[in-house]
Amino acid sequence: MKALVANPPWPGPGYGARSDVRWPHRRSDKYLEYPVYLAYAVAVLEKAGIDTHFIDGVAEDLSIRSFVSKVEKTNPALILMECSTPSIVSDLSTAESLKKVLGHSFLALMGPHPTYFHKEILRNNKFVDAIIRGEFDFTIRDLALTLQNQDQLDAVKGISYRVGSDVHVNEGRPPIENLDSLPFPARDKVQSDSYREAVFTGEKCTTIVSSRGCPYQCVFCLWPRIMYGRQYRSRSPKNVVDEIEDVVDNHSVDEIYFDDDCFALNKKRLVRICRGIRERGIDVKWMCQSRVDNVDRQLLEEMKKAGCHYIKYGVESGSQRILEAMKKGITLEDARRAFALTKNVGIKTQAFFLLGLPWESRETLEETIRFSIELEPESAQFAVVVPHPGTELYDLCLQKGWLDYQSWADFDCRKALINTGNLSSKDVERYRTKAYRKFYFRPAYILRTTLKLWNPKEAKRIFRSAKSIIERLSYYKED
Repeated sequence: MKALVANPPWPGPGYGARSDVRWPHRRSDKYLEYPVYLAYAVAVLEKAGIDTHFIDGVAEDLSIRSFVSKVEKTNPALILMECSTPSIVSDLSTAESLKKVLGHSFLALMGPHPTYFHKEILRNNKFVDAIIRGEFDFTIRDLALTLQNQDQLDAVKGISYRVGSDVHVNEGRPPIENLDSLPFPARDKVQSDSYREAVFTGEKCTTIVSSRGCPYQCVFCLWPRIMYGRQYRSRSPKNVVDEIEDVVDNHSVDEIYFDDDCFALNKKRLVRICRGIRERGIDVKWMCQSRVDNVDRQLLEEMKKAGCHYIKYGVESGSQRILEAMKKGITLEDARRAFALTKNVGIKTQAFFLLGLPWESRETLEETIRFSIELEPESAQFAVVVPHPGTELYDLCLQKGWLDYQSWADFDCRKALINTGNLSSKDVERYRTKAYRKFYFRPAYILRTTLKLWNPKEAKRIFRSAKSIIERLSYYKED
């Protein structure tokens, strides 16, 4: 049996960042994250003896027509496509085009949007054969083997499928308990050359996920509720260090991004990973994301010694009232402490902020701008909050009538979609532009950044970041 795992094309201006992205969005530059979960899918299928191919329609700049033509040459019996909310219209168009050409192929969709709307998609789109709900690694393996053996689909946990006009919703699949049972991502087929983040400074970079699941309750976060659950599950330190060694020795990687929801949640485990890197003499730079309340000096020092040079922190707001309303579970003092410690240890920081939650006011937005400057991170991102289907925020906005959009394409993070009457969408968009200008156009920040241009790698990162900032400023025009 032959299977295809695909990140389908996302036509339109710029590039659609969908795979391994918690907030799918459009961007003008081609800095796409490594599709690590699709690489896991390929590896799991290959381990099960399935002849598996991979196509990334976004990274390869494919139109829907050229993507379908490329899939036709592969002629898979099973097609597995990752989808998202802002790309779903395009995704369904791609699926329909595929089915017209490859009517014999079993076509299944996966990702947060199909998971949340699994019944509606199957009822309204006869060319979709099944939806893979939530965490998909072992579900697609079981689906492929079931189809190969011509068995009944009712035993495959975690799928919804159609028989005639009826939609069958099978029992849900529990989260994978033993993440060490997963093979390493199939980096031979899903190669790193096409992917890098703007903040990378290495020549060849990749992503590693050392844990899954997030126990926190942030109202805006999609993955814990829809994809990977609230149960924190982690790989063993040895298994993680084995993968680090593999990507460095066998794939020439010199920089790694750890894309865990809660990378520093288990401090003892992370210290063991850091010491394992040093004990094996692995020479690699890496970055990660973390909550501000998960780090302390000892941990940061261990991370620094093991090659960590950059941490992305989700601060979200400079207003304690807004942090409590979004159920972030941190304080402003937690953020101050984390940024000061990280800077003191010698690790660079990036601060993420969300603007435009329903409880915002002009005063809280101003507080966020001031707080971003107070923390003095290396860089900052200011995103307009998007109430993605599947989040608690989406449910609330739907109930209150606060959603302001014309189509699913509007969920691509380019504009505000929440209008409570207190702040308009345009108000929030103006504050986003103001936040970027206030943070990046300060004389002190410009001087500090200019002094780093002597380092060629830092210079490249700075110019990439500058281009990204200019792009964000161009989203919205002041009246």
